[in-house]
Amino acid sequence: MRNTQRIQVVLFFCLFYFVFAEVALSPFYPQFFEKVFDIKDLEYTGTYIFAARLTVVIAAPLWGWLAQHYEVKHLLYAGQWISVFMLIGMGASANAQQFLVFTVLLLIGKSSFLLIYPLLIEWGGKEQRASIAACYYAVLHSAIILATLAGAWLMKLEHPLHLFYGLAAGDLALWLLCWLTLREVSFKKRKENRSSGVEGGSIGFMLAIGLVMFTFHTANNVVRPYFTTYIVNDFGLSLAESSWFFLLPSVMAMVAYPFIRTVCIPERLPLVYLLAGCVLAGSLFLQGITHSLLLLFAGRVLYGFVLALSQAALEIYLFQQSKDRLHLNYTVATSFQNVGLLSAPLLASSWVSAYSLAAPLIFAAVIGLINLVLARWILFGRERQPAVQDRKVLNE
Repeated sequence: MRNTQRIQVVLFFCLFYFVFAEVALSPFYPQFFEKVFDIKDLEYTGTYIFAARLTVVIAAPLWGWLAQHYEVKHLLYAGQWISVFMLIGMGASANAQQFLVFTVLLLIGKSSFLLIYPLLIEWGGKEQRASIAACYYAVLHSAIILATLAGAWLMKLEHPLHLFYGLAAGDLALWLLCWLTLREVSFKKRKENRSSGVEGGSIGFMLAIGLVMFTFHTANNVVRPYFTTYIVNDFGLSLAESSWFFLLPSVMAMVAYPFIRTVCIPERLPLVYLLAGCVLAGSLFLQGITHSLLLLFAGRVLYGFVLALSQAALEIYLFQQSKDRLHLNYTVATSFQNVGLLSAPLLASSWVSAYSLAAPLIFAAVIGLINLVLARWILFGRERQPAVQDRKVLNE
């Protein structure tokens, strides 16, 4: 038991480091490219982010496919070593083009870290899925909070590229920690009860959950690019105050930890997702129409809580249905998620240009309702089909 807990702590630490390193500079890319490479064109930042997201869309399923044939810990080691060398290359980049190439290669390696979450779920077994998912979101959002706060400080470095040498050393230390902890552990697949779940490996199931993932993450990321600008302009807050409003959902996701453990049990997952999704859409709509700072605060608090709850329910449902294709299905679903992340900034820009800074929140609520319809009829509706067929057979 103690060895299992140590393994879980190390894997969760890997996830924390992965998210922290990814998020730290992301809000400051325009300032970073201007300071390091003298690029003032904001479109370059968009191109860079697009290339990064597209890389993950392509690379994630490849790691998932490899996980069907090789033990995950060895794939994780390979990804860590790729990361070490690419981070060194980023630190030594002489121009933005070299930096972009090394970033793409880095993300090919870093995409192996997406195998950690399903590995934790698989290693923990059915009875620990809700607890592991709750802990995952606590770790994820604590990393986001700390990385966002650290990012502003990192941008004050005289030579920001030197940061990547430090990250390379961190990845090397992480590999050593993983190797020492996991070298005598085998993560052979545990066979699940085949009587549970529906079509976890079918193309139809993956398309259904992929569409739900795509609309879910589009809705919840389209609000991000202009949110701080919206509340600075419309509510008269300072940039520092707006940053705390921006981080409120991450704080509430950590508050949701015990509730995820309690309510996200297999038989309740569709109901939890649909109810949380309704509240999610309502909270987004509230944030977009209110002129009260108190109601905006309440909307952010409610939004962050149900966002963590609904995302956990959806991912646990994916794990529940995936049987022995857990790693592959999760990485394919992550690709749909990243397509949503690619689409969100483009949609947000067009809506802000055409309407107002509040428009992404209103349209996000609409996409959230579309997501609920898709989840109800093409994803969760699939569960009832075998039961209906069984009743017809009995009646005959």
